[in-house]
Amino acid sequence: MGGKNKHIEQAQAENPEIEAQQEAPKKPGFMEKITEGILEVLGGEFLMHEKARKQFAFVFFLAGLALLYIANSYYAERTSRQIDAMNRELKELHYSYISSKSQLMQESKQSELARKLKNSGLKESVQPVKRLVDDKP
Repeated sequence: MGGKNKHIEQAQAENPEIEAQQEAPKKPGFMEKITEGILEVLGGEFLMHEKARKQFAFVFFLAGLALLYIANSYYAERTSRQIDAMNRELKELHYSYISSKSQLMQESKQSELARKLKNSGLKESVQPVKRLVDDKP
């Protein structure tokens, strides 16, 4: 092993550029930083940093807000569907009311009543109605 170090030292003495290249650490590129960050998050190492521990309350607050937002959107959607169903039911009831009202008006006409009562022996009066007046004060 001593011989290998001797050869490296001789090469460095002969060529100073090799020494400068070996001493200067290589700066990580963009992809290396991204990869390192992803591995740190997946491994859970980022939770050990002091900055991350200080932000837990804020992260939980944001998670709670996200849950409330999702629950609110589901509630609004369900309420909207209920309103639509009630509007359809209201229209159906309104149509039923109009139909029943027109049927009642048709059956309560004087000519319709006279026709229905013809078979029972009752007849329509042709004399006007007499008024009874009480003379007692």
